[in-house]
Amino acid sequence: MNGGSPLHLAWIGKGALVAACAVAAAGAAAAGAAASGRPKWAAWVRRAAALFFALASLAMAALLVALLTNDFRLAYVAQHSYREQPVAFKIAALWSGQEGSLLFWLWLQAAYAWLLARQPPERMGSLQAPAVAILLAGGGFFAGVTAFVASPFVELAFPPVDGRGLNPLLQSFWMISHPVLLYLGYVGLSVPFAVAMAALIVRRRGNDWIKLTRRWTLTAWGFLSLGIIVGARWAYEELGWGGYWAWDPVENASFMPWLTATAFLHSVMVQERRGMLKRWNIGLILATYFLSIFGTFITRSGILASVHSFVESEIGPLFLGFLGVILAGGLYLMLDRREMLEDEHHVESYTSREFGFVLNNLILGGLALAVFWGTVFPLVSRFIGIEVTVGAPFFNRITAPLFGALLVLMGLGPLLAWRRSTWAAVGRQVVIPLGLAVLAGAVAAAAGLREPGFLLAVAATVVVFAAVAVELVQSLAARIKFTSDPPLLALPRLLARNPRRYGGYAVHLGIAIIALGIAGHTHYHQEQLRGLEVGQAAVVGPYAVVFEGLEEGERAGIPYTAARVRVQRDGTDIGYLFPRKLYYPGWVDTQGPSTEVALYSTAAGDLYVVLAGWDEFGSLAGFQLFWNPMIGWLWFGGFVLLGGTLFALWPRPERAPAPAERVYEALRELEYDRAMGRIPEPEYARLRAALVRQAAQLADAETAARVALERELAAERAASRQEVR
Repeated sequence: MNGGSPLHLAWIGKGALVAACAVAAAGAAAAGAAASGRPKWAAWVRRAAALFFALASLAMAALLVALLTNDFRLAYVAQHSYREQPVAFKIAALWSGQEGSLLFWLWLQAAYAWLLARQPPERMGSLQAPAVAILLAGGGFFAGVTAFVASPFVELAFPPVDGRGLNPLLQSFWMISHPVLLYLGYVGLSVPFAVAMAALIVRRRGNDWIKLTRRWTLTAWGFLSLGIIVGARWAYEELGWGGYWAWDPVENASFMPWLTATAFLHSVMVQERRGMLKRWNIGLILATYFLSIFGTFITRSGILASVHSFVESEIGPLFLGFLGVILAGGLYLMLDRREMLEDEHHVESYTSREFGFVLNNLILGGLALAVFWGTVFPLVSRFIGIEVTVGAPFFNRITAPLFGALLVLMGLGPLLAWRRSTWAAVGRQVVIPLGLAVLAGAVAAAAGLREPGFLLAVAATVVVFAAVAVELVQSLAARIKFTSDPPLLALPRLLARNPRRYGGYAVHLGIAIIALGIAGHTHYHQEQLRGLEVGQAAVVGPYAVVFEGLEEGERAGIPYTAARVRVQRDGTDIGYLFPRKLYYPGWVDTQGPSTEVALYSTAAGDLYVVLAGWDEFGSLAGFQLFWNPMIGWLWFGGFVLLGGTLFALWPRPERAPAPAERVYEALRELEYDRAMGRIPEPEYARLRAALVRQAAQLADAETAARVALERELAAERAASRQEVR
């Protein structure tokens, strides 16, 4: 007799999804009514978002209950779970298959729409209804796909007694968290896209949409960053190939929106402060959302081969059409509202921070374009009858120089002044970071590290660290000068004054650490394929490994064969490693035994051992041996990046609204730039005079408006007294 809930979960799930489609359509219609001059309908958009989330949650709960209760009447449960599967992996099965992952995406989309609908209407104003409607429209697409095309609630005519279970490659802690983090990032990036498009739809000028989406964007970017790092860790531990990133199409699909979202996070600072790069920012957020859906298309259509992708299915054309709607709609709004996207100012100097941000956009955009072209080129070539494979060498050759330039710009950019400076002033700022970088490269070369790529990575990393240190010291000295803060309190107060800036610097440090780890691993890793008899040793990197025999056993009901490997360094025994082959029931007959690697990790690097095979007597075994230097720097850099993101998200009181905000903030920054020697005195005097004039004009306009308001109120009071008489 099959297990399972007495409830007919398939009916509940299907019904909830069909109802969600109707609610999404109704919410979009209500938003249209609100935009046509009937604002009372905006409340119905918010109610539709709440109901849509409730229905999506009901469908999610139905599938989760089916997995936890072993309801093998559902084909999805039978394919991705079995009775003895650990509860954690039963929950992970919810998003590990194609249909379940689409449902999970739908649920997250509904959650984000509901959270946006819960924002105070007086804060979002006319942007709320169209933004929520855009999210509902996207959610309605996923609801339709999961209800009618790729449903996780398909029933089996003859349910099995037990299920097949989760793919062994996915039975890992990293796969419990990796898809969740990626989806939180992917779907979270739909919020700034929706609000940006809403601003164009209602012709809302100004930078309100940026302020409303700042935390949403940074949070989604943080989730996506962490998801990419966790995915690299999964590939490193579970795939048994000794690496962490192979420029696989699905890896690229997560990396491309990360690049454009990173450019967007930097570029909006220029729009907030100077009213510039407006077209860039709309284009970047459109590209980011487009690439997020494009990644889903690649993963689920089966159009490109990938170890991460799901099987081929019928949903590819649907996603292709959805991508077309996103691109066509976004480009139409950008062209039709082009007068709204005129920049208020232009780059005044090639030595300004604004120009540094433009270069940042160009490099990140170039990286995204290169990765996109390398990813889709096999598909393009197939249309003309040629089979072409684009591998890691292409991506490494194209992206390595761009990443090197980006690292240097990441370090030197914060040392540039806003608006205008001189090459002499820039030279004084960058001489210390560049000097230390040259010194670090020379020391590394003297120590015997002669690979040019690694030496350049060392120099670029030192530029980032030294520039952050210089900027921090200069800012600290300027704050003490302007505020007379006690030295012990000056630093925490400085950090608290602008957590977004200093959290961003910490993120820069994390990325530099990751880059150095990648360079060290790329240029100095070692790999061997060795057959060892019992008692025989092999040397890889600083370690010797001695094969001492095979042993068999069972863990959590999974039979395995393990090799007992003794690890030595400089003739001293360190301990034992046990690389394994596991025999998962339901999978071993079709995929063969699964590999479980053995790792010995230190700050210097990892010894990575894979059991490749053995003879019938167990006296000879084959091993893949890897020495992966500096690999731990990738994971440590990820922690630093996460810490910087969290610090940047630290709550801070809202500042004064534009345009006064930009003027007074510019005056503050100008004083700091002068105190730190980033701008010569003649330029300081010129810019300060211009900003003071702007501030005076704003003050005069505010005074005039206040006087006019007082006159109007006085006239109303006089009219009231006349009526009383």
